[in-house]
Amino acid sequence: MRFLLILVATVLLTACAASRPSAEFNYVLNVERPAQTTQTLAGTTVYVGTLAVDEPYGQRGFVYRETAQRLAVDPYRGYVAPPARQIENRLNDWLVAAGATLTQDRSAAPYAIDGRISALYTDLRAEQPSEAVVRLRIALRSGTAPARQITVGGHAKVSPMNGDGIAAATNAALADALSQLETALAGESRAALR
Repeated sequence: MRFLLILVATVLLTACAASRPSAEFNYVLNVERPAQTTQTLAGTTVYVGTLAVDEPYGQRGFVYRETAQRLAVDPYRGYVAPPARQIENRLNDWLVAAGATLTQDRSAAPYAIDGRISALYTDLRAEQPSEAVVRLRIALRSGTAPARQITVGGHAKVSPMNGDGIAAATNAALADALSQLETALAGESRAALR
């Protein structure tokens, strides 16, 4: 009997080990604003605060939405650095590419962006298309006026369904969200000139 238990345990451990990836894979968020587009934020000075992140989206491992209530974190595939810092860096680079001047002095900036990452996952629900989802909730302040709350989000189909496909789709979804934020900030800037 003891031999049988040891044999079963060995078979189970071997099966578990065989199903694990042989290595850990890390990906970078490297979305860039298209260079050929017009600089919609030329002459705009912006302060960008640190982005907060709702859990579990601050994890380095990819987050999967498996059902309406269940999320799972991938222990083998994820981001090379915390995603909040990567998104913050991509946001800053995007605004500069759009023509904005960034400042570290909140009081000197006519516009201030504070926000949080409220979604960063791959949707694997059976009734949904497999897609990467990125959502940012932004408080956009203009001078002394109350902050305007906006939500920007992007979705992109994951294909192929592997680490590279998830990373590419997440970059596309992030580009969509940052483009929406640029449009909102450009609208605020134009309204201030009237």
